[in-house]
Amino acid sequence: MAELHPFFVHFPIALLLAAALFDLYGTLKQRSPSMMAAYVLQLMAAISAILAAFSGNLAETALASQELLAENVSESFDLHISFGNAVVWIIILVVIGRTFAILEKKSWATQGWVFPIVSIGLAGLVLVTGLLGGALSQDILQYFINKH
Repeated sequence: MAELHPFFVHFPIALLLAAALFDLYGTLKQRSPSMMAAYVLQLMAAISAILAAFSGNLAETALASQELLAENVSESFDLHISFGNAVVWIIILVVIGRTFAILEKKSWATQGWVFPIVSIGLAGLVLVTGLLGGALSQDILQYFINKH
């Protein structure tokens, strides 16, 4: 499953970016269905982020067994892993909080700027995590180029 990490990581990125757009649109146009769509997208992103983190942690285990490679990419590797795991937990907490607010029929959950701002923040965090993953991939590629 570790080899599927590059496949899984694109889903939370796309879903959270789309959720942010739906939240912004829903708030600007005062359309609750758009904000509900954003919530569903965030829920799907949480599930896909868990899959991405799980496959990433398996990839980490595989990479750690290659000690020389792990030493050469350890800084970007540690940063990507730490940031990625933190973002997964943040996504889960946001979805739980949003679920609670919707079930409790809190007006601030379906109106106002609370969740659009949170959605934009989540999209930013997941983009940074993706960029760190891209940098890690480049570092790994550079290691193999220099090795041969």
